[in-house]
Amino acid sequence: MSRITKIFTAITMIAVLAGAIAFAAPRALASDGTFNVSVYHGINGKSLGLSKELPVQAYIYKDGSLLATVPLEFRDRITTNLPAGNYTIQVFSEELGTFVPSMQVGPVELPEGVMVRLQARLGAGGAPDLVARVK
Repeated sequence: MSRITKIFTAITMIAVLAGAIAFAAPRALASDGTFNVSVYHGINGKSLGLSKELPVQAYIYKDGSLLATVPLEFRDRITTNLPAGNYTIQVFSEELGTFVPSMQVGPVELPEGVMVRLQARLGAGGAPDLVARVK
């Protein structure tokens, strides 16, 4: 297994855990049928032997249909409200020219009213780490 595959596998496992936490979070924050999500791309690609920007495309599927395609580069932050539902996210690496199988998250049910905060960063020893906070 290549180093990149190992890294993306670790990020995926943490993201799946974050989705499970989001599902179990209290539903008191909103009553409009949405949840709030903020994603921060904090991984400098040079640390992984790639470009500093590490450009990716996140494909967001809701209830099996493509909802959005979001381009992200190092230090980008996206914050939005999304309708509650069943979500799957697939990441396409522009530098590798392929979907990264280990970077698929979901399907996971996200209820209304939760606040999901995801931050991709390099943790101890230079390994990628995804910090998830759910309120």
